[in-house]
Amino acid sequence: MVIRAGDPGDLALRDILRFVVLVVFLEVCTVGGAIADASGPDFFRVTGVAATDVLNIREAPDAGSVKIGEIPPDGDGIRNLGCQGGLSFGEWQVASEAERQAAARSRWCRINYQGIEGWVAGRFLAEGTPPSPEANRAGPTTVPYPEPDRRRTSATPPYLSPFGIRDALDIRVQPSTRALVVADALAGTVLRNYDCREAEGRRWCEVEQAEGNNTRGRAAAEYLEAADATLRAGQGVFDAGGWIDCTLVRGQPMTQCGFGVARDGGGTATVVVTRPDGRNRALFFENGDFLSADTNEADSYPDTAATKQGDLYEVRVGEERYEIFEAVIFGG
Repeated sequence: MVIRAGDPGDLALRDILRFVVLVVFLEVCTVGGAIADASGPDFFRVTGVAATDVLNIREAPDAGSVKIGEIPPDGDGIRNLGCQGGLSFGEWQVASEAERQAAARSRWCRINYQGIEGWVAGRFLAEGTPPSPEANRAGPTTVPYPEPDRRRTSATPPYLSPFGIRDALDIRVQPSTRALVVADALAGTVLRNYDCREAEGRRWCEVEQAEGNNTRGRAAAEYLEAADATLRAGQGVFDAGGWIDCTLVRGQPMTQCGFGVARDGGGTATVVVTRPDGRNRALFFENGDFLSADTNEADSYPDTAATKQGDLYEVRVGEERYEIFEAVIFGG
């Protein structure tokens, strides 16, 4: 049948065409929305994470959210499940460099890495490659956090320190007061803890000095307490390390300073920065807030303060400036 202009069938055909176009348009919008939510490459790799640190996988897109896994600093084959925050391409084109950097810090991506699904900070991701078939067959290598350790409980933290002793705490070859003493530890010494268990009616912990003498043995648990971040940082026992932007003179260009961080969790941490002049500067944080620095009379006790924009702290100690990402304090 031939339909001519003005024919009633012409109106019906045009209505049908409009309906088809509308349906296709709605489908495209729906698919487009899904693509927008999962924009970017199919797979990521880790970038910008220190070789001694890891990229944390969190339960929600927030640095304070529960950590459920981690990705090594050279991790690749991370499946992209969608990102949120940051700028669209159009917004990025007209944004200033400061606005682009701030937006990058607010971007979080939902990912799947070797069977663990969660959120990671988008600024530590770059386009990656699909995992090899062998890696897929091998299964997950990252263990969800907290790590299931049948030996260690909340009463046996990973680092301990002797207290309540007159001289030194004996470390014995076996969990017994009759066993041979193989080492000793003064009060305030940081000990790495491997295991605590009952023997001879008391609790014993298998420990070794975190720095120096690495002889392992058993020590009576009643003379041991958790070694906090400040104590560990003072003895160079760090959870992670890397580089931050810093300067010793206000108004001078920023340079790079090495750092180590000891964390107690919940935003309580001690960051020790190696300054360009070779001296160290300790910065103390509590519950996510900057607390103080290790100033002294030789420094003339300069004023200390900090401001925070997004997840970046700017810490000021007199003329000194340090820029520290929130992930340094909380991990990840």
